[in-house]
Amino acid sequence: MRINVVLGCFGSLLAAICLTEAVSAAADIPVYPTKPIRMVVGQEAGSALDNSVRVITPGLGEALRQQIVVDNRPGVGGMIAMQVGLASVPDGYTIINAGSPQMIAPFLFKKLSYDLFRDFVPIGRLTIVQNALVINPSFPANNVQSLVDLLKSKPGHFNMASAGIGSASHLAGVLFNTMTGVQALHVPYRGGTAAVTALISNEAQYLVTPLSATIGHIRAGRLKVLGVGGEVRTPQLPDIPTLEEAGIKGYRSTGWNGLFAPKGTPSGIIARLVEALNAVYSNPALSDQILRAGVEPGLMTGAVFTKFMREDMARFGVSAKAANLKAE
Repeated sequence: MRINVVLGCFGSLLAAICLTEAVSAAADIPVYPTKPIRMVVGQEAGSALDNSVRVITPGLGEALRQQIVVDNRPGVGGMIAMQVGLASVPDGYTIINAGSPQMIAPFLFKKLSYDLFRDFVPIGRLTIVQNALVINPSFPANNVQSLVDLLKSKPGHFNMASAGIGSASHLAGVLFNTMTGVQALHVPYRGGTAAVTALISNEAQYLVTPLSATIGHIRAGRLKVLGVGGEVRTPQLPDIPTLEEAGIKGYRSTGWNGLFAPKGTPSGIIARLVEALNAVYSNPALSDQILRAGVEPGLMTGAVFTKFMREDMARFGVSAKAANLKAE
């Protein structure tokens, strides 16, 4: 009888301890969200990035049962938005939309006020846009290999356009040149629209740039696309091979955007945001909406997302070295 009493007391004590620990753990996870959430976007309203984000925010707000308020903070390749995020309270009520430009920034600026991996917590990648190798339709190349052969036949003779020195299109083009061993004259323009216009007018002969910026011209016959830079073909142009399929082994060049929170944001809040994103992307209609916005669904969370970013930054590093970029 005494043994049973002792065991009973021990069981009660253990239950009390477990209950206390459970209450303590629950106390570490705040009730979230209880008010609207600000999403800081590093491009202007109406931009390709802004449009793709606004396709996702209604569903995300519904999943979280709170309004998502988009706060556009364009400028300096998204750095202004990152600085706003850096200065924000890490309580889950300010999240930042960032992407490919942040993979390039460390190679352009010696003294960034932030470090993406140190100062922010990744929530999830949202969308991707494949960079497309496009040429002027009058240029006598019908596939990637014939373009490479033509460029090699006259080293430095042809022009490669870009959206500017250090832009994603510049580094994507340099990566193409480096991996194929071709030489061309780099002609930087003031932005992606100007670079595409130059290609249409035949001032330049080829360009590697986001598909979303060129697909309308491709469909209208003003540009010819030879390949895309993703791991698989894009559903928007299923007949066009990836550049790897076309013979450039290991070539990857995609733009992307994702959500981040300031460092120190409670892990329970990050988990809640990830849960909400998974719920949003489970809606089959969302994929069609994202494709109509000119990009592709690309949800990726957790350690897989972090690994992707580090590999993407390494690829940009190869291109930055080949382009002889000097951080200023």
